[in-house]
Amino acid sequence: MLPRHEPNAGPREEPLRVTSLNPVRDAKTIGHDVGISRVALEAKSTALRHRFTRLLADGESVGIAAAERENRVAQLFNQLKWAYDGIADDISALEAAKDGVEHRDQLLRETLDELATMAELSTGNAFELTDWRQALNALRGHIERLVAGTMHDAVILADIDLGLERIEHIEKTASRALRSHFGYVNA
Repeated sequence: MLPRHEPNAGPREEPLRVTSLNPVRDAKTIGHDVGISRVALEAKSTALRHRFTRLLADGESVGIAAAERENRVAQLFNQLKWAYDGIADDISALEAAKDGVEHRDQLLRETLDELATMAELSTGNAFELTDWRQALNALRGHIERLVAGTMHDAVILADIDLGLERIEHIEKTASRALRSHFGYVNA
């Protein structure tokens, strides 16, 4: 019979047994603090650099990259504008919905809370839930300033990537909330 291990009985004498195909998750479930591996960190860094290669150089000579950068930045600004417009349209439509007010208000609170959190994380400023346009404008402005800047080291690229992920997250959240409300009302 194997010795029984109590959760608070101190360190284990026996080796860690892997019970699934995810040993990191297994280690975390029994209380081990597992950080990101060096290989995973390097892969993430490489993916980040590749994501912005097209924006900054696309493997071209410095002269061609400099000439193309303006066009690439304009495309990125267009994508940012489309996301911004989509978020504003979805939140406005949700605010204007007349049926299912209680459900609508709950979805609106959750969406605006998420927007305020993302804007605060990006800009460092706190935003009220009632002034969602100010938070959305601040998030968009923050990303635009980063992209338009002349210096693009790894930290700036990480900030741009994070900002784009945050606005994309808000876009999906607002769209999902609006669809959920319409589904609720039409059910």
